Amino acid sequence: MKKYLLALCFISISTIVCAQENKLKVVWDVADADTASTAAVFRQINNALVQVPDLQIEVVFHGQAIFGMVKDSTIFTSRIKAAKEKGVTLAVCNNSLKRYKVDPSNITSDAIVVPSAVVELIRKQSEGWSYLKAGH
Repeated sequence: MKKYLLALCFISISTIVCAQENKLKVVWDVADADTASTAAVFRQINNALVQVPDLQIEVVFHGQAIFGMVKDSTIFTSRIKAAKEKGVTLAVCNNSLKRYKVDPSNITSDAIVVPSAVVELIRKQSEGWSYLKAGH
């Protein structure tokens, strides 16, 4: 009986660990000022969440793409809010902010600022996140 219970516990724990390890996670890389590419990412996020509702998503904006995340920019405001409400993490590169002389306080409050987009992307991939480059 003890062996049976021990085996059952082992199987249960193994199943939980495997389920946690198999959770899908994706990080999108958005680096250019092409609004069509950024719009495509927001569409792709919505499509992916229909198929995998618990998909963990982060979008990293760097280079000229940071301008789509500035408070004064209204082009993606509704899409940013909708993504945030769905649990998507929107990250903006501080190196790009410095390069383009944009104060981090001018970035939408729906985003976080990360020190380096490149390092953020490397970290996510080393943690098992899938990588997608923005495009349409």
